[in-house]
Amino acid sequence: MRRMGPYWILLVVAVAATFTLPVAILVFVPHSLASQENPAARLVVSVTTDRATYLPGQSVKISVRVTNAGNGIGYVSFGSTCQVSYSILAVDGPLVYDHREHVACDPVITNWTLGPGDARDFTFAWNQLSDSGIPVVAFRSYRVQGVLLSAKPSPGPSAETTIFVMSGAAGPNLAFTARTDKMTYVPGGSANVSVTLTNIGLETIVMHFGSPCFVQFLVVDQALQAVYNSSKWSACLQVLTDEILAPGESRNWVFAWGLTTDAGRPLVTGQPYEVVPSFMWGSASVYQWYVTQTNVATFTVAGFTI
Repeated sequence: MRRMGPYWILLVVAVAATFTLPVAILVFVPHSLASQENPAARLVVSVTTDRATYLPGQSVKISVRVTNAGNGIGYVSFGSTCQVSYSILAVDGPLVYDHREHVACDPVITNWTLGPGDARDFTFAWNQLSDSGIPVVAFRSYRVQGVLLSAKPSPGPSAETTIFVMSGAAGPNLAFTARTDKMTYVPGGSANVSVTLTNIGLETIVMHFGSPCFVQFLVVDQALQAVYNSSKWSACLQVLTDEILAPGESRNWVFAWGLTTDAGRPLVTGQPYEVVPSFMWGSASVYQWYVTQTNVATFTVAGFTI
């Protein structure tokens, strides 16, 4: 017969005492009955920004922290030198900017060892441009998502926060509008694209450029990938040029385009495209932050002869 240990004797005495004495009883439970959690790592990602609201074009400082919130040692493996990244999404879901598309990740296996409570911190800066290099729309909220790019565990944990891009203080206020001469084109045809810049503010704006070619248009496909940039096909003399626009005044440019990609290939038929006007990248892009309204044009290339 198995003998009762001292803990079980105390338990029996305590139970019996509840029927005889009106006193508080401290019960000792044998160690084998207590729940003992197995040590395990638990990786947690947190994302913060240096502020909640930003002016158009203001740099967004993004901090991503990976913490082992568990009580065991965490072993993390990566398939490349890119270990943590971030992306910007519209509030309703579409991807605006993916940092992984703009960095080179060497295919080198790396590893972390994180003890309980240990953390790794990463800092990024986003300049409010989309993957296509177009400034994001102002007066709108955006989701900032941080993610651990681990091969094990996979998928890695992620987290997000939200920021708001304001419309900016009173001052220069410009609008770009793009138009095409048709909504549907036939393969092998050509298009005339007009770009109009309008001062919709309350004060005259004076702009200085290094050449008379300071506006451009991008053509993006339904995946929001740029397939054509007009500035790559323009040849302009480097002549200092000033542009002065009074309130309500506009300037218009017309571009002839052969419905091809930057690689010279015809556009894919049967899908919609958007024409997005902007200032040329480079020195002229400083004025892009004055643009608070961008009106794009939409067209398709038919898969048959109209």
